[in-house]
Amino acid sequence: MEDEKRSNIVRVLIVEDDPMVAAINKQFTEATDGFCVAGIAKTGDEALTFLDRHEVDLIILDLFLPGKNGLVVLQEIRQQKKPVDVIMITAADDVETVSNVLRQGVVAYIEKPFKFDRFQAVLASYYEFWLKLKQKKTLEQKDIDEIRTVPSKRAAVELPKNFNQQTMLLILQYLMERGEDLSADEVAAGVGLSR
Repeated sequence: MEDEKRSNIVRVLIVEDDPMVAAINKQFTEATDGFCVAGIAKTGDEALTFLDRHEVDLIILDLFLPGKNGLVVLQEIRQQKKPVDVIMITAADDVETVSNVLRQGVVAYIEKPFKFDRFQAVLASYYEFWLKLKQKKTLEQKDIDEIRTVPSKRAAVELPKNFNQQTMLLILQYLMERGEDLSADEVAAGVGLSR
């Protein structure tokens, strides 16, 4: 039973050079049922080395990396025919970059900054696809259509006034570093913000 449970977990490699963003991506990934983070790589070369040594099902890949950028890493993964899926997460929104990345066969493209509900919707859609590939020998058209379509939900709640994505990331990082329950006053004092 435990082996079956473990076999239904998607092993994820996060490739991100910013430690704070990598920590957030890890937290978001592990907060989604069916996923565990197998490792974090800060460069494209680290990611490729990790793939040679470990089994990974999914890579969450940043485009802007020191050395080899994410597109080059993606191209090398495809040339080596590694059986791994890729979700690209990046601030790049120009048509040339997006089309180049999509042509390399990513399962999703998420623009930064993103909200947790968008990230979670992409992972949930991917998880259903991943399970179907493991459980079925053939796929019907509706299965394939579901794979390629991520539900697009607008966040019902906007961030409060004077509270932006950067502030949220700062607070999340502080909370992760502390690893304990804190009051709003304690968090505000810790990150240097007004309550």
